[in-house]
Formats: sequence, C-alpha cells, structure tokens
Amino acid sequence: MHHLDNGLTALSAARCVLESSTLVTPERALVMLDSSLHLGLTTPDELQSAFEQMAQWPGARRLHVPVRLADAGGQSPGESRGRWLFWRHHLPAPQTQYPVHDASGHLLGICDWGWPDLGLLGEFDGRMKYGRLLAEGQDPGDVVFREKQREDAIREATGFAMIRLVWRDLDHPRETATRIAALMRRAA
Repeated sequence: MHHLDNGLTALSAARCVLESSTLVTPERALVMLDSSLHLGLTTPDELQSAFEQMAQWPGARRLHVPVRLADAGGQSPGESRGRWLFWRHHLPAPQTQYPVHDASGHLLGICDWGWPDLGLLGEFDGRMKYGRLLAEGQDPGDVVFREKQREDAIREATGFAMIRLVWRDLDHPRETATRIAALMRRAA
C-alpha cells in the first residue's frame, strides 16, 4: 500500500495486477503481467515481492508460473500467449525482442522471439500489426511486401528459420507446438 500526498491510500500496480490475475486463467494472467511490465507500471522485483505477500490468497497458487515467466518483452497479448504455448508444450523459452543486425551492425529488425542456439526466430502476426504500419494513402499490400523484405533480410543475415504465428495458431496449441518443435529440430 502507498500513502499518497493527499492522505489517500492506494494499492501498488503490482498488487493490482496480481489480484486481477487470480481471477483468470494462468495464460491470461501472463498477458496481464507482461503488459504491466512492458508498460513500466511495475518491475519484476515488485511483482515477486507482492506475489510472496499474497501467497495464501485464493487463486494465487496458479500464478507461480506466470509470475516466473513474466517478461517486459511481451509487447502484445499474442506474444505473451505464444510464450505460454511454448512453456505448456515444453518448448525452449525464447529470448524476447530479439535484435538482428547485418554484418555492418545495422539493425535489420527486432523479432518477437529468438532461439539463437536453435537457429530459429519467431513473430506473432495479429492483423492489427499491419494496420499500424499502414501510412496514409498506402496500400495494405505495400505493408505486407515491406514486411516480407524485412523478413528476407533477417533470414539472409542470420541463416535462421522463421516461424510466424497468428491467432488461429494460439487457439490450436498442440498442433502449433508440434509444428514449432519440428522446425526447431530442422533448424538446429
């Protein structure tokens, strides 16, 4: 609890997100925890401390894994849900927001997930991503083409395979995990 200058008492962001997380599935909790970290509302240490204080709360037991997995690099619900899928299906944890540079050190792009030891990169593609990249008067095809060029440059610079997940993939986790595991075996 924090005491504000005006005499009111407020709960910390860590406590609020954890309390809310006790009411949802662990996957949804991870989305909420990642978001709170990404937005800078709390820190991993604050989350851990608040979680330890709430250990006996109803629903808190199911937060052990989401609190451990929480990562500020989860910049969207799709990215967080992807990491949940990887964990649930015993796939290696990726590095989040994995930067890729060309030979001269120029940043080619940042991938949502990177497994450099396995030679694999990953991206989550929600339809909103392409809408955000669309400039005034620009055709959606231009954005898709630019994204394809970016991906080609990243693959050429690294020699890594690339996997792209969409919402449907997250709704069919077993099939998606099987596909990713096969890619990991081929890429490694």
